Amino acid sequence: MRADGLYEQFRLVFEKYYNPLCKYAQNFVKEQSICEDIVQEVFIRIWETRKDLIHSGNIRFYLFIAVRNNCLTHLSREQKRAICSLADMDLEVEDAFADLGTPAGDTVNYLNLLGQGIERLPPKCKEVFLLSRMGELSNRQVADSLGISVKTVNNQLWKALKLLRAFATNVGGRVLFFL
Repeated sequence: MRADGLYEQFRLVFEKYYNPLCKYAQNFVKEQSICEDIVQEVFIRIWETRKDLIHSGNIRFYLFIAVRNNCLTHLSREQKRAICSLADMDLEVEDAFADLGTPAGDTVNYLNLLGQGIERLPPKCKEVFLLSRMGELSNRQVADSLGISVKTVNNQLWKALKLLRAFATNVGGRVLFFL
């Protein structure tokens, strides 16, 4: 492929995944600027050494796994605990609440409640849940990236959903959000 075509393909991948990857990184690292640095480093590495990935159907899988690994490396270097922040969750979620007829003011409360519930999940359960739901990876991709079986992924997702539903029910007396 010619250099200008490769650059154009890279630019399209960057534009498509940059913001979702930054939001995903915020589930691990609290500071927005660090999240952006981590995502940019992943794209730089792809441009410099893995240009063949740009055309791959697995680019999305690779990006989310690379961002997750870089976040975990950053956290281990800084000796900080992972922090889940959903303050800037995708507008798609807000649109989903709007489609259900939920007033806009209540959406923020639901998103905060969802974030609180995710923060209370056990660490491995949280990691599987975030990769599956926020990273939009298949159960097989999550299993491969974490080195666990698909059955373990299914069990962790079931446990996460059960705990989140219980949390939502206990807070509001009814299930306040869907997963």
